[in-house]
Amino acid sequence: MRTRSRLVLLLGIGMVSFDAGAKSKMDGEETTCGQEIAADAEVPEKLARLMRHVATNMETHASWVGASAGGKKEQDALMAVARAYGAIADAAAGAARAMRSMKDIPAVAHDPARLDRAGQARWMRAKIEMQLEFAQLLLRHAEISKKVLATMEAATVQSEH
Repeated sequence: MRTRSRLVLLLGIGMVSFDAGAKSKMDGEETTCGQEIAADAEVPEKLARLMRHVATNMETHASWVGASAGGKKEQDALMAVARAYGAIADAAAGAARAMRSMKDIPAVAHDPARLDRAGQARWMRAKIEMQLEFAQLLLRHAEISKKVLATMEAATVQSEH
């Protein structure tokens, strides 16, 4: 049995094990680097969807406040933030498209002698830490949003009575 040099990489949020021939085993099936990256396109796709949703809400809020006396400054600021969120959405969607386009790129041999395993491990540890921090941030913001929604819904019920 031939021994293969293995490298574990974390791409997006998925984990795969690559051999020197640039094929990985994920769920028991061999996949190429391009297929793995294409599969991780869900990360920027979800980010794009969220950023576009937030931008739309900011635009709606800007329109609402802009109709109020003295609301022009807040309207302009909200629209600037909405445009920045839209740019994030556009960039994330572009990254997802580029990642998906890699699906059919054939496997190419990777020279294991050129791999900086210690450097890759440092990079991966930092990435995992950032992913967990970001996930926790999103969860905290979701909890705040739930509370705001509950307040909005309670106010709606009160105004109907």
